[in-house]
Amino acid sequence: MELKIKRNLKFQMPDRELTLDPERHATRVKYALDQVLASDIFGKAERLRNFLSYVVEEAIAGRSEAILGKTIAQDVYFKSFASDDGHINVVRVDAGRLRRKLQQYYETAGAGDDLRIHIDSGGYAPWFEDRSGTSRSNVDHTPFRPGLPWLIGIPAVTIAIIALAYVLGGRIEQVVDLNPKTSARSLERKALSAKSPAAVQASNYCDQARGLLFPIATIDNQILASDIFRMAINEAPDFYCGYAGLAHSLGTQALLTQSEEERDALILNSGQMAQKAVDIAPSNGWSQSAMAWVSYVSGDYDRALEYSALAQSLRPNDGNVLDFRGVILLVLGRFEEAYDVSDLSHPREIGSHRFAHRNIHAVASFHIGEFREAIASLKFASDNGDPVSALSLVYLAAAYQSLGEFEEAKATLKQLKQSWPEFRPDLVLAVFYSSPDLSEEVISALTGAGWRF
Repeated sequence: MELKIKRNLKFQMPDRELTLDPERHATRVKYALDQVLASDIFGKAERLRNFLSYVVEEAIAGRSEAILGKTIAQDVYFKSFASDDGHINVVRVDAGRLRRKLQQYYETAGAGDDLRIHIDSGGYAPWFEDRSGTSRSNVDHTPFRPGLPWLIGIPAVTIAIIALAYVLGGRIEQVVDLNPKTSARSLERKALSAKSPAAVQASNYCDQARGLLFPIATIDNQILASDIFRMAINEAPDFYCGYAGLAHSLGTQALLTQSEEERDALILNSGQMAQKAVDIAPSNGWSQSAMAWVSYVSGDYDRALEYSALAQSLRPNDGNVLDFRGVILLVLGRFEEAYDVSDLSHPREIGSHRFAHRNIHAVASFHIGEFREAIASLKFASDNGDPVSALSLVYLAAAYQSLGEFEEAKATLKQLKQSWPEFRPDLVLAVFYSSPDLSEEVISALTGAGWRF
């Protein structure tokens, strides 16, 4: 079980700059497809073989943009039932499994393949990575990255000074990757020290408080985190982190409170804090993550997705940003994306260093039917000091029940009742999920295991 989780650590990220045109190189693309389909990894996965063949053939025919979940449901699986949301959901789940199968293939039997097939998360159209080094003339142009080309040739010392200047304005994310040996966290610390000792202490408070934002359904954690974030604000009122963190904790408290009046006040306050953070540091991922969480709590799901994606792009290695992105994807039912965002191989270089990604990965694994992986992730999280709560046992019991391991499920529920006797899984899940339908599978599994609501 642990081997499956750690497998991605050896995976080499695909290079988008080596994209090959499938229409112009149809023969090579078909050969690459045949190699994948002939492997043992895909030998017994008939549905995934059909899925992959279909999307690759559509790409060769120049119809990549027309590849949708509905078209796959209609042309590959269910023919006349393409409008059924349940069938389209099967397509989405299979797409995630296909991505993992392709990754497994290129890590093993296909490690030496010159042409690789990729299907990015969030879509179904494939793209083709040419690793032979022979078709540079067919490579897509590199996307324009404003602000970086002019730095080429500038001495490293000058770049470091520029980076510090950006930090002081809350814009470190634009330059932190210029020197891979210098972490974003280290740069920020140096910049804060140059600014004022108070800002350094505020940052220390923020780190402590960010580590309390999970377990997310524990109200005492959120109240304590809010108090520490306020200390950070008092220490350095012009530093973004305290405002952003307070927006997160107040937003979660709004979800957990039973008083409508108190909820409205908390949402209003959290929105004000998020806006303050963005005003101070608009290009900081933690600030944008605050806007994302406040948007979700307020019921604006589209903006929640938009802001959380922006936050991840601005601060891709911030573990807390990734965790809230993962939670938003989970509670909106975008389980495959949550699975990818919480992947254990993703570097988490900055943040509280007490992340919830293994728990998020477990929940996402449960919802896409990877019950064994859900159990492994939850146990690994517990054994390694990650945030653990009543919800951890809820999903552990549900995963056991779904696998038919009924005694383990009952034993886990017994442990849940002993540790958190007043906990109501149905009420808590209803608070966080955007739709009651999304928690039905969990509730059904718990009921089957003997839980009485």
